[in-house]
Amino acid sequence: MKTPRLILALSLCFFVLSCAGGKPVRRPHRHLTEGSRKIEKGLQWYQKGCYRKSLNYFFRAYELYSASDLEYGVAMSLNNIGTVYRALGNYDRALAFFEEAQAIYSDSGNREGTVRALSNKAATLIEMGNLDAAEEIIEQALTLPSAGKNAALFTALLQNKGVLLTKRGRYREAEKALKSCLSNASGLEPADIASLNSAFGNLMLQAGRPTDAVSAFKKALVLDRKLGFYRGIADDLFYMGIAFLRLGQKEKAVNCWKRCVKVFALIDLPEKVQQTMKYLRETAGKAGIDIKATEDFLERWRQGMLYESLCGD
Repeated sequence: MKTPRLILALSLCFFVLSCAGGKPVRRPHRHLTEGSRKIEKGLQWYQKGCYRKSLNYFFRAYELYSASDLEYGVAMSLNNIGTVYRALGNYDRALAFFEEAQAIYSDSGNREGTVRALSNKAATLIEMGNLDAAEEIIEQALTLPSAGKNAALFTALLQNKGVLLTKRGRYREAEKALKSCLSNASGLEPADIASLNSAFGNLMLQAGRPTDAVSAFKKALVLDRKLGFYRGIADDLFYMGIAFLRLGQKEKAVNCWKRCVKVFALIDLPEKVQQTMKYLRETAGKAGIDIKATEDFLERWRQGMLYESLCGD
């Protein structure tokens, strides 16, 4: 399943400094601003799908905020580190960081932060297959006042519920939850809307409705292209290929996989390359489609001969 865009915490500090009578402007101390710069840099890499690169910056922020004993920044960093670990499939470590972030948010009375951490914990537990624990957390979070006041947080929780219901095979309920999210998505960020369409596409695949799945993944792809979210682009194309295959449209499936496998290679995800090529070789062979150019691209990637490194400095 495509990695959803979890809620990343970004609370940049703005310092209002008064200056009158010709006094020089006082700059905020470096230790109060450097952490937010690392967070912002990490977000930029995360939003491209360069998870390992983003992890580097989130850990730097974590260390800087810890050194200055700025708990709000520590919690923010922990949440973001957990988000990256979840995207990389390291679920146990992700949970550990989300739980620590939740504890800090709760102790400091930050209700929105608490809901954010709970939502991310639930999403991770769903990926781990621990659906009962995830459902309990979602219901707990939905009862908190902050969940209803923040549209993005509420939508993330409802999306998690839709994904959970999909996993349980309760497709009608899942469709109702995700359609509710999509019908109220006008105020959301494009990345969140893309994530919703992706979740809906996966639901349609599971429910045996590949035509609707293709439509949903196409909508997600349009947004991910605009955002430059490389991982999202690759995932959209991969699952669109699955949908086309189930429709018996092998040529279109092969076309999707030829495109997405190059993106997976460019952001250095060898496991996804291997998974995609398994589908691609088998389907292309049955359809009599030549994929030598794609194979050549991947050989250059394996030898380190590609000119572009999307996740490089």
